[in-house]
Amino acid sequence: MISVIGATLKKLRDDAHDASLSHDGTKIVFRDSVKLGVWLMDADGGNAKEWMKHEAGMHIFYPTWLANDKRIAYARLWNANGEAKVVLESRNAQGSDPVILLSNPRLSDESWGRDGRLIYSLREPPPNQYDSNLWELRFDPATGKAKGNPRRLTDWTGFFFNNPELTTDGKRLVFLNHKAQSDVYVAELENGGGALKSPQRLTLDDRVDWPGGWSLDSKTIFFYSDLAGSFDIYKQGVTDRNPEPIVTGSEEKCAPQISPDGKWLLYLQWPMMTETAQANSGKLMRIPIGGGPAETVMDVKGDSFVSYGDDPTNTAGGFPSFRCTSHAPGACVLAEADGTQITFSSFDPVQGRKAKLVKVPANKELTRWDLSPDGSRVALSVFDYKVADVQIIPLNGGAPQKFSAMPWTELVAVVWAADGKSLFLASYSSRGTSIVHTSLTGASKPLFKSSWDIFALTASPDGHSLAFGPVITSANAWTIPSFPAK
Repeated sequence: MISVIGATLKKLRDDAHDASLSHDGTKIVFRDSVKLGVWLMDADGGNAKEWMKHEAGMHIFYPTWLANDKRIAYARLWNANGEAKVVLESRNAQGSDPVILLSNPRLSDESWGRDGRLIYSLREPPPNQYDSNLWELRFDPATGKAKGNPRRLTDWTGFFFNNPELTTDGKRLVFLNHKAQSDVYVAELENGGGALKSPQRLTLDDRVDWPGGWSLDSKTIFFYSDLAGSFDIYKQGVTDRNPEPIVTGSEEKCAPQISPDGKWLLYLQWPMMTETAQANSGKLMRIPIGGGPAETVMDVKGDSFVSYGDDPTNTAGGFPSFRCTSHAPGACVLAEADGTQITFSSFDPVQGRKAKLVKVPANKELTRWDLSPDGSRVALSVFDYKVADVQIIPLNGGAPQKFSAMPWTELVAVVWAADGKSLFLASYSSRGTSIVHTSLTGASKPLFKSSWDIFALTASPDGHSLAFGPVITSANAWTIPSFPAK
């Protein structure tokens, strides 16, 4: 809270997101970033209480008071039997009487007018998923129920409407035209990983590109991109200007990596699904490194990694995921996750799944991991606003090690250095991401600070380079000065 007369700031509460002040100025509704539910408190921060409990697998965003302060609206997202669900819903101030106003998996953002008017943006269907348009729906603020049918307001191209806001009189709308893409960058490591030269951009397209693994000679990077529509596998030499397609087709593919013996390129694959229905199982595939038909190594459990929209991080993968060491005989490890734990299993690129190695309690949406170069350990990091804990877990059943990389909180990526004696971390913040080099005892050194959001790291087998995937955004503020009232 800040005074409009002076510049005195008063902290009301930690771990609070998406706050909305009631129209009479007495209450604040917000989302708790730790307990994940929706809470209410007085405008001075007192009398905080949980208004809506968090349910496993459920994501709640942007709780907002409706005009009469009798109901609170919010967006709710979850996956039901492989089908994506996105709804706008409201409840009364006591947290009961839920009413769904709108259900659409392409819902992107919304603005609640004081006259019972909802303005919202819908992402266009593929192949135009990077555009969105505005729609209108009238509703009753007292009941939260729709009055009539949705009406399309714009039919534009080249726009993605973010943060739309109506003026109080409803005559003007302001919004951000937001564009984001991810690219593959490469930087040279110096002093045994203690320094990083200026990164150089490898992929030069305007699509979504994510780094996978390196060739064994550390001269080529394999990555996946939606350059041709669906996500396909490409490779590109670190001194080359153009990528070479390796695996294409209508399926969604990600996470290309070389097998330890250098004979196979491995990757994950899901069938192309509709925007509402998502596959909850996929396949780990292989192709000969010299070219040839793709073959299935084994089935894997988990939802498709693809979630189209204006945020490329939705395509950065997660679980299931796998890693392989970069030398023979080496090892390959698959990680599969449910809501409470991650299971690590060994597999062979030819024979498939072998044995379960270890299970660890973890939140699959906040946990990142990597396999040590000798295949004996995994490093786990967890996204947290206050702590920077990293775990080293032996795969042979030994005792795990835990250390803190403070002050580098909000960890969004972890990868082993080539010597297996240290780690590289990506520490996120609202002002950009830092790449940090840390020992296994927590002695850390920042290597690179950027305004980008960096969500993927991969170190070359020779220890001389680091590739990473930043999300690069551009947004301009626009206004529609004579917004249609009817």
